[in-house]
Amino acid sequence: MIERFEQQVISHSALLTELKGYARPNDKISELVRVGTLTRLKKGLYTLSDNPQLSKELVANHLHGPSYVSCHWALSYYGLLPEAISSVSSICIDRAREYSNSLGRFTYHRVPAAYYKIGLNSQGSGQTAFVIATPTKALCDLLVTTRQIRIQSLSAMKQYLFDDLRLDEADVGALELQIVNDCRSAQYKSQMLSLLSKSIESAP
Repeated sequence: MIERFEQQVISHSALLTELKGYARPNDKISELVRVGTLTRLKKGLYTLSDNPQLSKELVANHLHGPSYVSCHWALSYYGLLPEAISSVSSICIDRAREYSNSLGRFTYHRVPAAYYKIGLNSQGSGQTAFVIATPTKALCDLLVTTRQIRIQSLSAMKQYLFDDLRLDEADVGALELQIVNDCRSAQYKSQMLSLLSKSIESAP
């Protein structure tokens, strides 16, 4: 029955279709949640409770969308940050949101549509595929969505990258300048992104 949804996020409508043989499929869904077979991620969205391979990135894409995983979580996903990250951060074009469920905390930061579409990457395949920022876009996103960050010089940008985030200089040097420049062209916090561009150019 619903075992075929392993590693997937399940919509309420998909469950109703799967359980159409029951006289009251909504009651059956409530029972499956109560006995621990299903986990409710938010209203109308579920996953199998015994689902160790479920991707948090996939869950993040489904909780609020359109969206893609980014910022600290994406940088950690690519192995660029030295510490583990607890909250899954994403970028959206709808209003900013935050969700907490049994899988953890999921945060969403809003950006303009022209900026949103740059530097996205698909990971996985089929029903388990999710959208995540490239390493360069993830860093751009972190810079433009972090509140009260004040970086007004090249030295301040380098201090943030290498001291605060503890990024490796070689990793910064390998970032894609074109993506940063495309983000700048979207006219969203372009001065800060210009400093990031210069930092990448001067990295070894």
